[in-house]
Amino acid sequence: SFSSAAPQRMEHDYETQCSPKVEKVFEKILNLDMFEVHLVTELIAEKVGLNVNAAALAAGGVGGGAGGGGAAAGGAEEEAAEEKTAFDLKLVSFDAKAKIKVIKEVRGMAGLGLKEAKELVEGAPKTVMKEIKKEEAEELAKKLEELGAVCEIV
Repeated sequence: SFSSAAPQRMEHDYETQCSPKVEKVFEKILNLDMFEVHLVTELIAEKVGLNVNAAALAAGGVGGGAGGGGAAAGGAEEEAAEEKTAFDLKLVSFDAKAKIKVIKEVRGMAGLGLKEAKELVEGAPKTVMKEIKKEEAEELAKKLEELGAVCEIV
């Protein structure tokens, strides 16, 4: 039911004012772990049609500073390719005999629950970790490959 009155403001220690409904949702989000918060963000972005990575880049978030502001488009693309510092680890496939070991390893590295890790592995190809350093991605890929998985760093 909608009311013509302005929404009530809740008392909290944050600068941003919000309605009691938003405050309740926010309090529930605070109880989630980082991976769950990431999933919520992705779901919201998917539902409203946003590209979270593009929005973060536009806001100056992910990826850091912008060098060479006057570069031509082709030069900027080459520069971005050379400076890529964040990579995604993608599970492409796995040996059926190693499924349980792969699920356990994915669960540990991504901080997932058993059900989430199982769904991720069974849904391969899927991204296991996003926006990680190349060294970390290579290390994690090596661990998974030793267990019988096929990984890709993108």
